Amino acid sequence: MNETDKNWLTDHFSQHVLFDEPMWRHTTFRIGGPVDAMITARTEQEIRDLVVWAHTKGHPIMIFGAGSNLLVLDGGVRGIVLKLADEFEAIHFMPRVNGTGAVITAGAGVLVRQLGKYALDRGLAGLNFTLGIPGTVGGALRMNAGAWGECVADSIISIRVINRYGDIADISRDQLKFSYRRLDLEKDTIILNGRIKLKRADREALRQEAIRMQKRRRLNQPLSLPSAGSVFRNPPGQKAAGELIDQAGLKGLRVGEAEVSTKHANFIVNNGQAKASDVIDLIRQIQKTVFERFGVNLEPEVTIVGQEAHS
Repeated sequence: MNETDKNWLTDHFSQHVLFDEPMWRHTTFRIGGPVDAMITARTEQEIRDLVVWAHTKGHPIMIFGAGSNLLVLDGGVRGIVLKLADEFEAIHFMPRVNGTGAVITAGAGVLVRQLGKYALDRGLAGLNFTLGIPGTVGGALRMNAGAWGECVADSIISIRVINRYGDIADISRDQLKFSYRRLDLEKDTIILNGRIKLKRADREALRQEAIRMQKRRRLNQPLSLPSAGSVFRNPPGQKAAGELIDQAGLKGLRVGEAEVSTKHANFIVNNGQAKASDVIDLIRQIQKTVFERFGVNLEPEVTIVGQEAHS
């Protein structure tokens, strides 16, 4: 990124652009090299202006939420990392006419657990599973996030997106292609918000369910150390990834300060100053061992971005 490009970004985003910003400051893994430019956009018009300019200049844009489910390599990210704020952090509530539920519109920058609490406080069922998910609505939609047998796709009505040319569109549920931990979208599409339909339920029953879910999560997941959440997808028709890794005897396996959690084998934790290269080495060792023991190819669920550091 040359000085002319940096000047354009500074002119348009002022204090809301950071150059050579270390990504480890922004990810739940506390790992990652610098990004060329990190920009916080607050309106659709700002995003439209940015994506059109970046497409013309050939600068890739990576949308960035809460930094969970993400491993940024030690060499950092070339191009632009885009964060969404202000109008993209709003939740709008619309009761249904018959009083049986509501439609919620949540900006892509809303924290998923915040959305879950918003629904819980209003006695709306269908989002309790999100209370333990450390991400944003945009990321949850793109990953079709889920837990406890439920997922985002179960309640979505539509999403609002912008493409690389600055065109904005609303896409209805019947046009969305959800699958396990995935939503297929055209390359470089940015999610702006999602509309969700929820039903009314007994508020106290929902609260008790949420307490049980959170208690189980605290017991079974290594929440006291930095991580990116589940590292591998659960293979179809097989035991869960964590169970396979555990049975392969890999709990506690370390490379540098990255470690396979002794609490939940599908988590890799950062014990202090772990590098992305340490995590990548662990991922490869896990995949190799599990395949040799069980004949199962584990596919990463964590998103890996950026480039390796030069030696």
